[in-house]
Amino acid sequence: MSPLLARMCAGVDEIFVEYVGPFGELLIGEARNAWLGAGNKMRSSDIESYVALLARAIDDTGRRAQFVLRAREHAGVAHLNPRS
Repeated sequence: MSPLLARMCAGVDEIFVEYVGPFGELLIGEARNAWLGAGNKMRSSDIESYVALLARAIDDTGRRAQFVLRAREHAGVAHLNPRS
């Protein structure tokens, strides 16, 4: 994973913990392992699938949508697929 992508993930992780609390750290580890296990991550757009994996852990649809929006904005990829 590139250093840029690692920084993007760290910021997304912080936002995720705001939504799910301290238990989020465990979920982050599981999601990160699954995400990285699916193949090499080198492009900044690869963060989209990571955000989607984390979002699955947020049951409330409104809060999930807020998380996805904030995470994508933080990662600088909100413009790539604005309808998501």
